[in-house]
Amino acid sequence: MEQRKAKCSRYGMFTGILYIGILGLVLGAALAVPFKPETWTCSDVASVLATGIALAYVLLGAADWLVQRLALAQNPLPADLDLTDRAIARERVAALTGCSLLQRHARRLLGAWGAGASGPQVAVMAANQTGRLLAILVGEAGAILVLLFAAAGFAAPGALLTLGTGLMALVALVGLARFQLASQCAGYIESHLLARIGNDTPAAAAADFAQAAGKAASESLAALAAAQAKFVEQLSKSQDQAAAQIAKAQAEASAQIAKSQADMTAKLTAALDQSSAKIGTAQAEVATQLGRVTALASSIDNVLKLQQAVDGTLKGVAVTDEFKSTLSELKRHLAESDELLRNAAKPRTIRLVEKDNE
Repeated sequence: MEQRKAKCSRYGMFTGILYIGILGLVLGAALAVPFKPETWTCSDVASVLATGIALAYVLLGAADWLVQRLALAQNPLPADLDLTDRAIARERVAALTGCSLLQRHARRLLGAWGAGASGPQVAVMAANQTGRLLAILVGEAGAILVLLFAAAGFAAPGALLTLGTGLMALVALVGLARFQLASQCAGYIESHLLARIGNDTPAAAAADFAQAAGKAASESLAALAAAQAKFVEQLSKSQDQAAAQIAKAQAEASAQIAKSQADMTAKLTAALDQSSAKIGTAQAEVATQLGRVTALASSIDNVLKLQQAVDGTLKGVAVTDEFKSTLSELKRHLAESDELLRNAAKPRTIRLVEKDNE
């Protein structure tokens, strides 16, 4: 609702001074073409601008009268609404989305009533709104008429003066129509809003507000108690589910542990059996190898003994005289053989000598 109010705060009537001024300048410039005098004077410019502003007021006032008439025909406060109930009044405020003056006034009054204002207070607000609106309408029409009367004394061209005189009648007619429509809207507000909201005092409004507040507090406490009971129920249910899940998880964990222990025992027994068989086989092989080593040690001892006997025999043979003389004779023979072979290996020259036969 606050966003809608902010959106509609820029307009309510089309005859604002800014709108009339801008459109009046445009229309005055357009009127200067057909009513162009031989030489422009300040009086001519003032007459053209005054006539353009008056024509702008007539056009915008007629458009505003049409918009307000359509808003009144829509019946924004139907008779089946129980506006004595402030909650319904607040709901109706949210439903009034238009930006016409009638809808804006109805929103303000219903908003005040729904917020806790008393009937007389809302009636005073409605009277103030209607008084301000009528004063604005009379002031707008009066200002435009004064402007046209002033333009008549500027010695403008005759055709422009004739147009200004006709605009005076149109301004008066439009102002009167808007004034009557504003009175009808004020009567609609009185009959469809003020007469149906009650005539309670501020004390009664406070009591109604206190009753509504107590009812809201009771409803809130009941909702809180229901929420707490539901929370306790959900908590108990969650605890039961958690306990069941924990027991199930513990049973599954115990089964897994027992199964793992059985598997581990079987594996350890099989490993021990295999290790015992391998150890027995290894012990037999070690015993066999030890027997072979013992036999090999005996053979080595015999060889050593034989080697010692041979060494002793060789030493005995080497120390005898006969062996020594044999070695000396063998050395000499080897020296002679070496000399003979060396001489045989020397190169020789064969000389053939021819002799005469005697």
